[in-house]
This record gives sequence, C-alpha cells and structure tokens, in this order.
Amino acid sequence: MMKFAHKMICLLVLVLSASFGLGGCWLLYSDFAVQRRTVLTADAALHSQICTDVQTDLLDRQRRGLEMGGAVAAARLALHQQPAALWQGEELVSSNIPVDVNAPLADGTMTTVRSGGGTYALFASELQGGYRIVTAYDLTALYTSRNAAVRRFLGLEAVVLAAAALVTALLARQMTRPLQILRAASAEIAGGDYDRRTALHTGDELENVSQSFDKMADAVQEKIADLQVDVQRREDFMGAFAHELKTPMTSIIGYADMLRTLQIDPAEQHEAAGAIYHESRRLEALSYKLLSLLSLSDERLELAPVDLTDLWPRLRMACPQVPLLTPQAGAVVHGDADLLLDLLCNLVQNAAKASPAGMPVTVLLADAGDTVALTVQDHGCGIPADKLARVTEPFYMVDKSRARKQGGSGMGLALCQRIAAVHGGTLQISSQVGVGTAVTVTLPKEVQP
Repeated sequence: MMKFAHKMICLLVLVLSASFGLGGCWLLYSDFAVQRRTVLTADAALHSQICTDVQTDLLDRQRRGLEMGGAVAAARLALHQQPAALWQGEELVSSNIPVDVNAPLADGTMTTVRSGGGTYALFASELQGGYRIVTAYDLTALYTSRNAAVRRFLGLEAVVLAAAALVTALLARQMTRPLQILRAASAEIAGGDYDRRTALHTGDELENVSQSFDKMADAVQEKIADLQVDVQRREDFMGAFAHELKTPMTSIIGYADMLRTLQIDPAEQHEAAGAIYHESRRLEALSYKLLSLLSLSDERLELAPVDLTDLWPRLRMACPQVPLLTPQAGAVVHGDADLLLDLLCNLVQNAAKASPAGMPVTVLLADAGDTVALTVQDHGCGIPADKLARVTEPFYMVDKSRARKQGGSGMGLALCQRIAAVHGGTLQISSQVGVGTAVTVTLPKEVQP
C-alpha cells in the first residue's frame, strides 16, 4: 500500500511535470512558429523577386524579338544562385533543388519537404509563356535549432523535476511527521500505555487534531480507570461477601454437625443452638441489607412529603435498646418515609455499637433553607482518618472482630449512602478517634406549591 507521503510526492511531481512540460513546450513551439513564419515570409519575398526578375527578362526579350527558349529562362534563373527548378508545361527544363519533384507544383503553392536529413521550403509560381518556377529554401538550421532547444528544455525539466521531487519528499516527510506521531501514539495506547499523548504544536489543523486526539485519550484513560476501579470494587465486594458468608456458615455447619453426631449435655446443646441461631440471624440481616442495597440500584422511588416530626417516635420504637435523644422540632422533606427510617436506624445502631454501654446517641436537625441536615452523633471510639474514605464500601469494617461480635456486616453505611443518593442528598462523616463520630445526611426539603 502506497504511503500518504509517496502519494503526495507522486501527485506534486506529476502536476509540476505536466504544467512545466506543457508550458515550456508551448513557449518553445510558439517561438519556433514565430521564427518559421518570419523566415518563410522572407523566403516568399525572395521567391517573388526571382519570379518577377525572370518574367521581366522574358517579356523584355519578347519585345525586342530576341530568342525566348527554356534555356534562356533557365540561364536567367541560374543568375540568382538559388536552388530552383523550371518547368515549361509538363517538361522539366532545369533543376538544382535538393529534393525530388517529379511534377510541377501548383501555382502559389508553399510546402515543406524533408530530404537527406534536411528540411526545405518549396515555393511555386506560374509565369507567362507556360513556365513554372519552384524555388527551395533551406530550413534545416531553423529546425535543428528548435530540436536543440527542446533537448535543452527536457534536460532542464529533468533537473527541475528531480530537485522538486527531493524538496517535495522533504516537505512531505515534515508534513506527515505529525501523522506518524499520531499513529505511533494510537498504537502505544492500544498496547496499554494510556498515559501516552501527542501534544503537537504545528499551528494548523493538525494541532487541532492532536488536541482532539489527546482529549479522546484522556477520556479513554479516565473511563478505563473507572472500569478498573469498578472491577476492583466488584472483586472486593465478592471477596468480602464470600468471607462474610463463610464465617457464619462455618459456625452453623460446625455446631449442627456437633448436634448431629455427638451426645452432649443440655447446656452444650443450648449453647450450640444459640450459636446457630445467632449466626443464622446474622445471615438473615446480611441478606436483607444486601437485597435492600441491590433493589435501590434498580428501583425508581416515588417520593412524597415526609414530616420528620412523625419519624422520631418510629425511630425510638425501632431502636428500643438505644438511649436516643431526638430533636423537638421537625421539617418536611421530599422522600420515602420507610427508607429514611431505615437510614436513621442504621446510623443510630452503628453509633450505639461504637459507644460505651448506656451512652446516649444524639440526633440533630438543622434547617439550611432548601435542605435539611440530619446528624447522628455518638461519643464512641471514633474512626481513624485514613479509614474514613472506605467506611461506606460494602462489607468494609474498621474493627472486624468487634463488628462481627456485635452482629455487624459492614453493609449499614453503604446502604445509608445509597438511600441518601436516591433522595438527591449526600452523606458526610466526620470523626475523631477517642471522641466520637458524626454522620450528617443532607436531604432536599419539600417544595411548597
């Protein structure tokens, strides 16, 4: 396949050779035509003068009654020392022209004849008395000069075309270099080097193409990074999910096998059954939260006005074991009451698990105009700063042993964040180790018609 640079070279050389060749040939041949016309005009005048001289001599001899034969006319014609042929009727009287003329030419004829490597112009005229004169004029030098000029021009054209091809090749290489950079960059990006950029600065359309290419590469790199993060999150999710299933299932299978195969006293039976029940409830809670999280990803909620004042009694009933301080005031938000209750229950239960026994959990409400901020605050162990960014990931637990002992699964904050997102709100966490944690959910207020 011919490269673009080679196509440019061939096209430009072809255009240059055609234009230069046609223009040069037109100049050469037009100049030659002018010279030939000038020479033929002079030769025609000389031929006319010879004919006039011979005719005048013949008329003078006739008037004086002198001899008027063909030999006399031939002798008079020979005085001009010009190659010529004389016919009297169809009979050739004399001839010294360098070409063969077997019959007299018609009166007023001019023709060009090549003979013996030479080129001649023949002029024919008819005289009184049945005579016809043909004179010959050598044009060989004119044609030789033209041929030499054509050869010089062809040599010059060859030199010009060679120089033009060289210059065009250099220009084509320079012009196609950005395309080669773009091709190499695309190949490297396709090979996995997503940081590769072109960054061309040519000041023309190729620079615009380079900028568009780099923007496309940025978008591709960002998309691939997002996909890699998503894949990693899925792998982490599946790994954590499998681990969370394995731990209770191991306990359930172990205690069930002990009850099935061994004869144990009632106290041990009660302990084993309690362990099975505890781990089963833990699996049940995990499955409910996982189903809730997955359903929120696909379900389209129909939100309605929710008065938070009506939500506080339901929250206290849902968390009867937690010392809970709720606001006196309320506000109307745009949301789903059951989901918001679930969100607050998860936050309150997380706060209670992180706090010492008997330490109250506080729910605060702040009206910010178009939004309402709900804050669940505890005075527990707190979360290290380097762990805050991951606490909303499914199955992530800061202290796995403590969380599992308390029945935690690491799904609560992930579910809370998803519930806040489907309400058009946000979830923010601030914490200090040894002081406590505050989780703030911002929700849009109901717009009054």
